Amino acid sequence: MTRLAVSGEPSPCASTSRNTPGVASTQRPPVVSSRVPFVSGGDRPLTSEPPPRWARRRRRSVARTIAAELAENRRLARELSKREEEKLDRLIAIGEEASAQQDTANELRRDAVIAVRRLATAVEEATGAFQLGLEKLLQRLISNTKS
Repeated sequence: MTRLAVSGEPSPCASTSRNTPGVASTQRPPVVSSRVPFVSGGDRPLTSEPPPRWARRRRRSVARTIAAELAENRRLARELSKREEEKLDRLIAIGEEASAQQDTANELRRDAVIAVRRLATAVEEATGAFQLGLEKLLQRLISNTKS
C-alpha cells in the first residue's frame, strides 16, 4: 500500500507492502481526519496524530544541525576567548616590562641628577680653589713688585 500525502501524491517516505501469495491481507482504509490549511499552503491535522516519519526525520535532522552549529559556536567562542586571554596576557607582560624599564629609567635619571649635582659642586669647589690660588698669586706679585 502506498501512503499518500495530503495532496494525493506519494509522500517522500512512501512504502509499498507486498502481499505474500497464499496469505490473506486486509487493506485498511486510510485514516480520514479533519484538516485545516496552513497559511503556508500545507495542511495540519486537527487531531493529535503524530507527524509523518519524514517530518520527524526532518525535525531530527534540523535539530542535529542546530546542535552541531551551537557546539561549533561554543568551540569558536572558547577559541576566541583563549586567544583574547593570550593577547591580554601578552599586553600585561609588555606593560610589566615597560613599567620595569620606566623604573630603571627613573633610577638612572635620579643617578644622573645626583652625578650632575656632584659635578657642579666639584666644579664650584675647583673654581673657588682656582680663584683663591689666583688671588694669592696676584698678592705675591703685588708684594714682590712693592719690594
